Amino acid sequence: MELSGPKIRYLLIIYRLISEKGSARSVDIAIRLGVARPSVHRMLASLSKIGLVHMEPRSAVTLTSEGNDLAMEYARQYESLYPFFAQYIGLSGYDAEQSTIAALSSLPESCIVALCSKISQATCA
Repeated sequence: MELSGPKIRYLLIIYRLISEKGSARSVDIAIRLGVARPSVHRMLASLSKIGLVHMEPRSAVTLTSEGNDLAMEYARQYESLYPFFAQYIGLSGYDAEQSTIAALSSLPESCIVALCSKISQATCA
């Protein structure tokens, strides 16, 4: 499933919040992303519609099984690509994050896999 950059960003934030705090509330998502809660609710509705999150009124957001699997894969790829942009290319933290998300959302999956593999080989050598 190919997702837009904003959807990937939200999925990663939800995944991180659940990993760090045990839950992801819309207010926490809004704070992490620096956006208004209505924007979070619109994106959560969109992610829910495609079966990646489950949300109940006045409750924490949860990832569906498919959402969790996808978020784990994006997180793994993000952790491989971010240092490449930050350390090897020398981008600022913000620019490295933006570049990583852009790569994840626009490059073909085969390219991401190959790039992550090459980066891994280069850092292990």
